[in-house]
Amino acid sequence: MTVQKLNYFMTSWSKGIAKGIPYQLKSLIGIGLYYTAIELRGDDFLISQFHEGNFIKSRTVTPEDAIEIAANYRGEQVIVIPDEDSITFNLTLPKTALRSLEQLIESEIQTQTPFDASEVNLSYEITSTDNGEVSIGAQIVPKLKLNEIMDKAKTFGLSPIIAIVNKTRMSEAENINFFQKTELHRRSGSLSKVLGVALLILIAAAIGSPFIQRHISIEKAELLNQSLKTQIKNIQLNQRELAHLKKEAQTIRKFAQETHKIIELLDTVSKAVPDSAWLSRYSATNNIITLHGFAKDASEVLTELAKIKTLSTATLQSPIIKDLSKNLERFHIRAKIL
Repeated sequence: MTVQKLNYFMTSWSKGIAKGIPYQLKSLIGIGLYYTAIELRGDDFLISQFHEGNFIKSRTVTPEDAIEIAANYRGEQVIVIPDEDSITFNLTLPKTALRSLEQLIESEIQTQTPFDASEVNLSYEITSTDNGEVSIGAQIVPKLKLNEIMDKAKTFGLSPIIAIVNKTRMSEAENINFFQKTELHRRSGSLSKVLGVALLILIAAAIGSPFIQRHISIEKAELLNQSLKTQIKNIQLNQRELAHLKKEAQTIRKFAQETHKIIELLDTVSKAVPDSAWLSRYSATNNIITLHGFAKDASEVLTELAKIKTLSTATLQSPIIKDLSKNLERFHIRAKIL
């Protein structure tokens, strides 16, 4: 048993050393991708050095010493957006909807956040695909907030050119080895002429073959078949879009029938909210009303809405976003119409 444990330890140790050698070698000779992460910490910034996705060092800087210290940090400067200044949401779509992905995400931004799509910076990625459905993870940062953070970094003499929400994303920079790419290029260059001549000879010998001609005919048929499949998919998408438009038209007709009730409700809401608050837009569907607006204190708006007898379960649907330049809070409230 002791010999087996010793053998297992020596095997694990040797594998760890072998795995660490490439990164250590690149660190010694100074190759690979470097990034400098910049994070706002109160009135100062924390700058961190990353190499190949691995943390190297960090230091807090002030306006007086930022330029001098940053000169010792390599790579592009990346600003890290604080979690409280971003909003994350997920949605699941059929694969056929990927053609209109950005439009769908913009619609989702207006539904799930107090912002229009034009007011935010958007980042999204496909997180998984399963049974014909695609899961999308999206993160948004208000443009005003991003500009505010970038401008403050520039007052320190820093010059970030990339913005990210999650600092762990810099691990995607690892395992890029430029030496390997250069060696592969040199080897392939020495054989390219010989391979090119050989390929031309093979093509010339086979071009008249009945097998090749039959193969070309099959390829043309496959291309035609693929074209027809694409057209069928487009027709199916148009049919789904038509069904969606019909459903929207039905919703509009229903809304028109209830216009008087909505106007009375909005008049009641306008009178109930504090004088320091106002509504910018609203939406109503399935007896649910969604309110967007600004206030000195968004929680006070929530309290006043709870007093309206024709509404119930008024709740915030997204984090309260503070606009420091105007000393206001943007709110996104949803309530049930009784």
